[in-house]
Amino acid sequence: MKFAFVFRDFVKTYLRPGISNRFFVGFTCGIPFLLRLTVLDLWLKESGLSNTIIGFFALLQWPYTLKFLWAPFIEKMDFPILSKIFGRRRGWAIASQIMLFIGLLGISTIDPKTNLPGLIFFVSFTAFADSCQDASIYAYQLDKVVSTKMLGPIAGIFIFGYKTGMFFSKSTTLYLAHYFGWNFAYTSMAFAIFFCTFFILFMDEPEIKRTNDFKRIEKMTETYQKKEKTRWEFVRIIKTTIFECLVCSFRIFIKGKNGVQTILLIMLYRAGDRMIQKMSKPFYVDMGFSKLEIANVVQVFGTIAVLLGGIIGGYVVKRLGAKKAMLWCGIFHAFGCFAYALLSYVGHNINMLYCTVFIENITIGTVSTAFLAFVYGICNKNYATTQYATLWAFFEFGSSIFKSFSGIIVDACGWTNFFLLTPFVFVPGLIILFRMIKNDNTLSGRH
Repeated sequence: MKFAFVFRDFVKTYLRPGISNRFFVGFTCGIPFLLRLTVLDLWLKESGLSNTIIGFFALLQWPYTLKFLWAPFIEKMDFPILSKIFGRRRGWAIASQIMLFIGLLGISTIDPKTNLPGLIFFVSFTAFADSCQDASIYAYQLDKVVSTKMLGPIAGIFIFGYKTGMFFSKSTTLYLAHYFGWNFAYTSMAFAIFFCTFFILFMDEPEIKRTNDFKRIEKMTETYQKKEKTRWEFVRIIKTTIFECLVCSFRIFIKGKNGVQTILLIMLYRAGDRMIQKMSKPFYVDMGFSKLEIANVVQVFGTIAVLLGGIIGGYVVKRLGAKKAMLWCGIFHAFGCFAYALLSYVGHNINMLYCTVFIENITIGTVSTAFLAFVYGICNKNYATTQYATLWAFFEFGSSIFKSFSGIIVDACGWTNFFLLTPFVFVPGLIILFRMIKNDNTLSGRH
């Protein structure tokens, strides 16, 4: 009887009006992501580059990490011509897709063995374009949200769309690379970016309601404008925009409840699984798995598992709340990482690969959804684009550090020891999360 109630509530949750729109937002964001990360890593591995160089390629995602620097302008300013025709957010999103097309097309013309500097440039440019797209459509996630309980399902359906977009791009790229080569595969995916334009054209501009913090920030900005004197009007506008959207909103956030602990949690919570994601493709190659085996098991079967995990994670957030869902999902995911150590010991075994991929992806789906719902819940709705970009910068900064050293650890310790050590990287984040939950319960008890 209880199971029947949970199942009916689960289905009812995801059939609510407005939830399905987030699928297309996620799909649009998911298309380019792996083309500059793990799919690229596989290309680099086949080109003969070392694990250390592949690990350091994670640092090329710096534009994605630093998107908070230009997020205020996406928040407050129109993109020339396009924003006047399509609206501010859609204008920026379409401009971002044009840049993504240029970046991916540039990557497709490069041979990693002979032109590494050129590849570095175009990968960085693609990361910049992806960061602009991500920031420009983030506000759609918080549009018309009437209850915090729905943040979990919204994050879940976004992850569903996001992973579907990733599946489309990574599986298609691998199959095309197998039959026609990497350069043709990236050229095809550059043109595939235009499919996402149709999703954006049919979306409405988001309307974010003003909250009490907006008045506080508005007064702080007015005081700043009176003191700020400059000869050039455009310089004054730039300074004021950055101060209002970035400095003021972050100042209020960091002085709020658990501000510093939240930043540390964002940096550390997913450090372990990001290390494994970075090294997983080189690991599969070293274990002797072919591109077709990787495509069939990791990209197809693994995507189904992560989609299922994402939807389950969204419902868990609805029932437990974001923090408790993060705690339990994080614990299960940390233990699940030991499956990789077993696979490294067994070696080339297709059945063990299926088992490992299923455990990793279903748990990473729940972790991703719970984490995203948590970020949704703590963002300032008045400055959603900038605050999301700022918080995500801390996440990417922490991830980049851990991922960049992952190749060094593998080369020094070997695959089995690497996978035995990685789950312990989860511990600091889980400790911070546990203390935050304990503090919340203490404060609730006092009331």
